[in-house]
Amino acid sequence: MPLPLSTDDPHIVGRNRGGQESRGGSNVTERGETHMSDSAPLVLLIEDEADIRDALSTLLEMEGYRVEQCVHGEDAWAWLHANPPPSLVLLDLMMPVLDGQSFLLRLAQARMLEGVPIVVLSGSPFKPDGAVAYLRKPVSVSQLLEMVGRLLPSPEPGPGEPHTS
Repeated sequence: MPLPLSTDDPHIVGRNRGGQESRGGSNVTERGETHMSDSAPLVLLIEDEADIRDALSTLLEMEGYRVEQCVHGEDAWAWLHANPPPSLVLLDLMMPVLDGQSFLLRLAQARMLEGVPIVVLSGSPFKPDGAVAYLRKPVSVSQLLEMVGRLLPSPEPGPGEPHTS
């Protein structure tokens, strides 16, 4: 199924590992509190289109990953200077303010995020230098999850969820 997905998509609302209905991937308690393991891998999602950003974030959170959203490269650059490095970066190329190509160049010049995989998600027909992988938009859910699964360790189940190993 290609993205963007709306939050009303049946693939986005599902059951977490504990069997509770979940939207947005966090484990939602009956009191409305959310719990996400602080040890879960962190994905930095840099995408200017709100629908795509929200759908990808929801999908990844449902899989147990933590997600930080940025709307363009400059936003992500500021976030990187204020936070520990993410486990993975998902990067759109065509964005306002600071596009994906310029963001990758800036990362290389500053020698930031060395060892952190960067996956480009774009309608552009080529994989830029600095990215370990490229997924062409529209991105299928199965391709995205397979790619993220190959690049990151599986997230640990949240509180109250059974271990599936």
